[in-house]
Amino acid sequence: MRMQKVLGAAAMAALLAGPAIAAQNVANTSQKGSLLIWPLITVDKGQTTLIEISNDANRTVHVECEYVNEQKGRVNFDFDLSAKQTGSWDVYSTKGDQVSPAKFPTNPGLPFFPGNAYRGELICFAVNEGREFQIAFNHLTGTATVVRVGAPVSESVAGPKHAFKYNAWSFTARNRLGPAPDNQIARHGVLAGFLNLSGGIADGVYDACPAYNIANFMPSGAYLGAVRTLSNSLAVVSCGQDLRERYNIYATKLEFTVWNSEEHSFTGAHYCTDSVTDVYLSDPPVTAGSNFDYDVLHTANARFQVRGVNGGGACLFPTRTSGLLGVLYSEIAIRDGEKDVSETADATIGNTLQGAGALPGFVRWDPSGSVQLRAPASR
Repeated sequence: MRMQKVLGAAAMAALLAGPAIAAQNVANTSQKGSLLIWPLITVDKGQTTLIEISNDANRTVHVECEYVNEQKGRVNFDFDLSAKQTGSWDVYSTKGDQVSPAKFPTNPGLPFFPGNAYRGELICFAVNEGREFQIAFNHLTGTATVVRVGAPVSESVAGPKHAFKYNAWSFTARNRLGPAPDNQIARHGVLAGFLNLSGGIADGVYDACPAYNIANFMPSGAYLGAVRTLSNSLAVVSCGQDLRERYNIYATKLEFTVWNSEEHSFTGAHYCTDSVTDVYLSDPPVTAGSNFDYDVLHTANARFQVRGVNGGGACLFPTRTSGLLGVLYSEIAIRDGEKDVSETADATIGNTLQGAGALPGFVRWDPSGSVQLRAPASR
């Protein structure tokens, strides 16, 4: 009996020390962090995006932010958030509280990359007061609300007003013991201006990126109850983010596998993209995009997996394997009583995707002053 108790205690200790309570080291949308990424920012065709960002700590933090549009135009800005403070703003008008953001850039970058200059991403992370190096400050959270304010469907008919909210993807800053203490990140030879998204057990790293994203969705043309899905779109950014003024292009191939509710799989859908894109899941622009349609899947519910892979010869430009951060949104029509569902969208709904696996990534940025291998000690 005594031996059984000893063995039982040992087994329990092994369980508690194992993966069952292992620390999370991959970015997700439910934790606080030092780096936040919003994959879907839009000021296109009567739309805007409302940003909310909060500091849950009992001390002030300085935050560096940058918009990047699909054509690589970019602009940065920074601000303070005091203890327990929140800030918010309207991306289109720049009006808000506590924060004076830059205007969303609608110009192409150099080098130019194809895409819509009125859509893009927002990246924010904790830095020291002088913007000289990134710091650990795992108390930041953020949301975005995508708002359509009534864009015209035609010259005489106004489109519906609607909105949906999603959480930013959040990365914890880490050291050799786990989540890093406040203000301790650019140390021990870590390069200022380089956020290492490896998720490793080392000083100066951040959570890794999900190796792939998964989503449940209603295929285009599918009915479920009073709802019909008219279209699905994916806003996605890769984990190779170069925010510098003199930047490099880091592209990847989005590779999709789709399953219907009868477990039949459909492959071949893919799309070549830069580090930020917003694409209709249809054919075109996605190769074999009909895999997302009810006419192909024949079930009212389905799921897909998307990975960022080296595209080989499938793309017109060099591509590389990359982790992904995605938001799925859908245009839907809603049945009114016994009336047929119309072909005009009544609402847009959306949410962040779920991540799985882990891949390393990076964020490069231009700190103030000279780039240094060793930053000053934390205050």
